[in-house]
Parts: sequence; structure tokens; C-alpha cells
Amino acid sequence: MTTRPSTGTNPGTDLATGTTGSGRRPGDAADVARIAVQAASLVPGVSVVRPAAVRLDDRTVGLDLHLITWYGHSVPTIAETVRAVVADRVAAQTGLTMAVVTVTVDDLLVPGVDGPGTAAPEDG
Repeated sequence: MTTRPSTGTNPGTDLATGTTGSGRRPGDAADVARIAVQAASLVPGVSVVRPAAVRLDDRTVGLDLHLITWYGHSVPTIAETVRAVVADRVAAQTGLTMAVVTVTVDDLLVPGVDGPGTAAPEDG
């Protein structure tokens, strides 16, 4: 199964379909998702990153990410930083241009409340 749209198909690709086989090349949905998750995880205040969808064509990519963040960090700042970092990293590693990065914050973790021993990671 391929993530590249063929003539007359919807360019949206749900990550659940993925890509397999020897026909994979850098820039397939699984590669873009892996790169995006790694890049977004480096942003201070981000706890968990889950890719929701990757939409590819020959030169551009659209990406939907879901995040869990820590209380005490600005959600709009985190979202904008994730957008910028992910777009830069995907472009650098795949040669594709980011058309859009949609960031959804699904949850906010509160240190000491969201489980025993939870503490916000140190920025640094």
C-alpha cells in the first residue's frame, strides 16, 4: 500500500494504513510521522506527541499532530513552536515543503496530580 496519491485519489492518508514493503523511500508517511514526533518531542513543555494524519504529494506534506503538554507552559507558544520545529525538520530531512502542520492539544498534565510522582520536566 502506498501513501502517495495516484490520479483521482484523495491525497489524505491516515497513518493507520501506513506503508510497507521495499517501495518505501524517504518522505513516506511513516518517515514523516517519525521525524515530526522526534522534532515535536524536543519542544519544552511537550510530554506526548501522536501523529494523527500525514497527507503527501510529490513536493508538499500536511501533518496533524496531537500533543499532551505540561501545566505552566503557554499552549499557544508550544503549538507555534511545534509547527515551526516540525516544518523545519521535515523539510531538512525529506526535501518536502510543509503545507500545514495542525497541532491539537488533547490534555494538560498537572505535576503531582496526574499520577504518583509526576513532575514537570526541567526546561533546559
